Amino acid sequence: MVTEVFAPAVLVVLVTFVVAIHAAGWGRGFLFGFVAMFFAAGLPYAILHLKIRRGVLGDRHITRREQRPVMMTIGLVSIAVGLLVLWMLDAPQPLFAVVWGICAAVVVCLAVTMWRKISIHTACAGGAVAALAVLVNVWLLLLAPMVALVGWSRVVLGDHTRAQVVVGGAVGFAVAVLVTSALI
Repeated sequence: MVTEVFAPAVLVVLVTFVVAIHAAGWGRGFLFGFVAMFFAAGLPYAILHLKIRRGVLGDRHITRREQRPVMMTIGLVSIAVGLLVLWMLDAPQPLFAVVWGICAAVVVCLAVTMWRKISIHTACAGGAVAALAVLVNVWLLLLAPMVALVGWSRVVLGDHTRAQVVVGGAVGFAVAVLVTSALI
């Protein structure tokens, strides 16, 4: 249940909406959040499910490392289009920062994935905590135990080793702090 509740797509939706609404208020923030969510999570997730139905991918968590690069590349293209749309809509800078952070984290995770498996779940959880702390309120660092909980769930399910979840969480957190801090 923890793996599903804190799945990357769920966290991306949550973080993009929280940052967008925090930066632009409810009305415009909801519109910006929807655009960011669609390109950073919705469209890639829909394509993922299509690929599963067609038998190209095994499962929605893309358990097999060799299947991950194609989906991550599709995600990067979608995020790039989303950044362009957000720019055209004159979205607030904190939302750009979080979406660029997502993009950078996917690039780093893709590079690691070429040689080793990394936990995208913990990378996303670590990135979510860091981005919210930098862009919304530093007290949101109190959500950090969530990253450990997500890591625990991935290890218990047998999808990752402890090292893979630790590296994922560290990568996600570090990339989010560096990118969001640099862009606000």
